Amino acid sequence: MNSSHLPQLAQQQQLLVRATPATHSKIKGDLKMKNIAVRLWNNEMFGKTYGKGLRKSALYNGTIEITIPHVKYLIDLETSDAWVHHAKHPSHLKMLREKNITPIREPDTLMSWIVRYEHGVKTPVDGLCHFDLASTKLFIQIKDLEYRIDDTWELPVKECLNRTPGKPTPSLIATNYELKLVA
Repeated sequence: MNSSHLPQLAQQQQLLVRATPATHSKIKGDLKMKNIAVRLWNNEMFGKTYGKGLRKSALYNGTIEITIPHVKYLIDLETSDAWVHHAKHPSHLKMLREKNITPIREPDTLMSWIVRYEHGVKTPVDGLCHFDLASTKLFIQIKDLEYRIDDTWELPVKECLNRTPGKPTPSLIATNYELKLVA
């Protein structure tokens, strides 16, 4: 080994020792699953009309947050028939057509398209989410080339019991890392 590479190697190893688990992932080329947190709220507008013959059909509204790179997505979990009916964006229609995605027609399953949310702008991305109410598992697939995200997650969903007065608290949460307590 060439001795001129030793200082660089020592510096890289020192960086890896000080890095957090999420940074390890970024340094090593995203070899492991990205940290993700999903928060779901009961949709209080469910069943209400927003136009002639149009009703809000999402049982849960939610957010998906990925820590590195920091990206936020929105989801509306609804029955599979409503989910297919709401496929209007070209990327979602393309997913249905080219990837032969068929809705899971079970009464205990809710599905959602995934929309990136940044600075008040909603941008549909290749991705979908389904929530199996029977097993309380959330399945997420996101392919967002702009942020170099192409991952799939399967997460257990837990009920949020610790409600802080005056602070919006989700009904359900799913994550693959430990969330920090916020005072």
